[in-house]
Parts: sequence; structure tokens; C-alpha cells
Amino acid sequence: MRRISIVWAVFAFIVAPAHAAEFCQKPGTPLENITLVKGFYEAFNIPSKPMLDRVLADDWVDIPLASGQGPGRDGMKAALDGFLASFPDFHVKNEDFIANGDKVVVRSTITATQHGVFAGVPATGKALKITAIDIHKICNGRVLETWHVEDWLSALFQIGAMPPKL
Repeated sequence: MRRISIVWAVFAFIVAPAHAAEFCQKPGTPLENITLVKGFYEAFNIPSKPMLDRVLADDWVDIPLASGQGPGRDGMKAALDGFLASFPDFHVKNEDFIANGDKVVVRSTITATQHGVFAGVPATGKALKITAIDIHKICNGRVLETWHVEDWLSALFQIGAMPPKL
């Protein structure tokens, strides 16, 4: 019996904390979660790195990472710098929000003008407009995980980096 107690103690003090992020004590209401997620996009539009600190969890996970992006909030802050260097007028307009449980899905339109190198393409001065879909997982008043898809292929066509072959 004592061995079983020791095994459970080891589990409780070593294994369980490694999975603490999976146990959310306060997932938030749909309205609270949408309001929180709006702050994520405001961080890009203002721009504001401190806003990222307010809305993203300490152990926030971005899926997938952008090329060269490091993990976590610090990785997103560096990515924000990169976006603004390439697209100083980078703007995200949220079109739709769907909130259910601990998730918020957002459909957005990104507009920008390329004034710096992007994906190895020198500045073109051309404008782009693409769609993005993001799924944010909320826990304890912070965004814990973000899954996202942006139509960067269309962006490359729009800035002339990938002329269509006919």
C-alpha cells in the first residue's frame, strides 16, 4: 500500500504540474473571451507589445510558428516587429467571432502595404488584402493557445512575387 502512495505522490508532484495548462479553472464567458481576444488584434493594430503581455498566457503557444519565429509571447513580439518592418501599415479587421466553451474562432481581413522585405521579396510598395482564420483557447482570463491560418500565398501573388503562369 505504501508503494502505491509513493507512486501517487510522484505523479502529483512531477507529472501533474507538467499538464497544469490542461486544467482550466476559469474558461470565461463567450463575451469575456471575445473581448479578451479582441485585445490580441489590437496589439497588432496599435501596435502594442504590452497588450500582448496582458492577453497572452505566460506559456502561450502559437501554432504554427511563422518562419524564424521563436516560441511564446517573446516570439510573437519579435514576429510583430518583423511584420511592421515589412508592412508598417499592417492592419487586422475582425469580421466574425464565434465563441463556444473555452474557444473563440475569428475570421479576419488583413490589409497592408509592403515597404520592407517579406519572405525574401524586396519591398514593392504594393498593397495586399488576405483572409485569416484563428482559433484561440482561453483559460483563466488569458489566451493559452492560438491556431491560425493566413492566406499568405495570395499575398505573394498580390505583391508580384509569384506571377501566375498561364
